[in-house]
Amino acid sequence: MRRTARKLLARLRAPLGALGAVLLLSSPAAARGRVALVVNGSNSVSDLSSAELRKIFLGDETRWPGRQKITILLLSQSSEERKALLKALLKMSDDDFTRHWISRVFQGEATAGPKIAPSPASMAKLVAGLPSAVGMLDADDVPAGASGLKVLRVDGKAPNDDGYPLVR
Repeated sequence: MRRTARKLLARLRAPLGALGAVLLLSSPAAARGRVALVVNGSNSVSDLSSAELRKIFLGDETRWPGRQKITILLLSQSSEERKALLKALLKMSDDDFTRHWISRVFQGEATAGPKIAPSPASMAKLVAGLPSAVGMLDADDVPAGASGLKVLRVDGKAPNDDGYPLVR
């Protein structure tokens, strides 16, 4: 009986291995990975450099070109999009980022830090409803025909372009 079970396992191992690889490669997580920065559709900005975005997310640049105060919206600390943004753009850990903002507030350089959106759906709604907001979503989470949202180009590249800098 054991010999029969071993033979059966040996015959199934190769096909199951290939099936597992197919399932893994076709999973939503494998298709994801580009962090889209989104602004309200009425925002005149459509392209920012990595350096400009770094200044915005660190609180060094606080106003849009029309002089409207920038509202930074982030997903929760556990989100992959947030981790990717901090690593690729700011070169910081989440703890360093939090300490940076606490320091800015205590030193009177900022009145408050970034706001937290609890989910991608709420991020999209908040950015669409706040003309001064900038937020982040996985590129696959940007609602199709997203009225009220505009995806920013970063360093001249859209999230689906080769060389886009915010990839996790």
